[in-house]
Amino acid sequence: KAATAEVKAAEPAKSSKFRDAVFPIYGDEVKKFLLMGAIKFFVIMALTLTRDLKDTLVVTQCGAEAIAFLKIYGVLPAATSFIALYSKMSSVMEKRQLFYTTCIPFFVFFLAYDLIIYPNKDIIQPTLETATALLGGTKSGALEIVAKIFSNWTSALYFVIAELYSSVSVGILFWQFANDVVPIDEAKRFYPLFSQMGGLAPIVAGQYVAKFASQASDFGASLHRLTYAVTFAGIMICVFYSLSSSLVEKDDSSTRK
Repeated sequence: KAATAEVKAAEPAKSSKFRDAVFPIYGDEVKKFLLMGAIKFFVIMALTLTRDLKDTLVVTQCGAEAIAFLKIYGVLPAATSFIALYSKMSSVMEKRQLFYTTCIPFFVFFLAYDLIIYPNKDIIQPTLETATALLGGTKSGALEIVAKIFSNWTSALYFVIAELYSSVSVGILFWQFANDVVPIDEAKRFYPLFSQMGGLAPIVAGQYVAKFASQASDFGASLHRLTYAVTFAGIMICVFYSLSSSLVEKDDSSTRK
C-alpha cells in the first residue's frame, strides 16, 4: 500500500513537470494567453499571404530587378514617413485608438486593391510605351526599370504597402501591445509560446494557398480568395485585440480593488 501511494504521488509530479515544460500557463492566464496568441497568429497569417502576393505581382509585371529598386526608393521613404506619423499619433491618441488607426488602413487598402484598383488597372495605369516616352524614350538601364514600375504602379504600390505591413504588424501591432500588458513573470512563459503560435500561421496560410487560392480559374479569382483570407485575418486581429484589452482592463480593475 505504501508503494502504491508513492507511485500515485509521483504521477501528479511527473504530470506537473511535463505541463511546465510544454504549456506553463495556468488558471486565468490561459484565456489571456490564447487571446493574445490569436492576435499573433492572424498577424503572421496576413503577413504571409500579402508577402507572397506582393512578390508575385512585382516579379511578373515589373521584373525581379524592380524589387531592389522599390525597397530603396519606395519602402524606405514610406517606412520613415510612417515612423514619423506614428510617433505623432502616439502622443495624441490613447492606446486602443492608436492600434486601430495603425492596423485598419492596411486591410482597407488590401481590400480596395482587390475590389477597385486591380479590376481597373488598365484604365488608371499608363502603357509601357507611354511611361518610356515620358522618361525620355530610354529602354535600357535604370530608366527601363522605372518605366516598368511606372506602367505597373498599382502593383508597386501594393508591394510597398505590404512591405510596410510586414515591418509594422509584428513589431508595433503585436509586440508593443504584448510588452504593455504582459508582466515580466508571465513574459518568461508566454513569449516562447507566442512564437510557436506564430509559427503555425505560415503553415495554415500555405495550405490555404495550395488547396484553395491557387485552384482559381485565373489570377483575378485567386486574388479574390487571397483577399478574403487577409480581410478575415484583419477582422480577427481587431476582435481579439478588443477582447484582450477588455480582459486586461478587467484584471487591472480587480487588482486595484
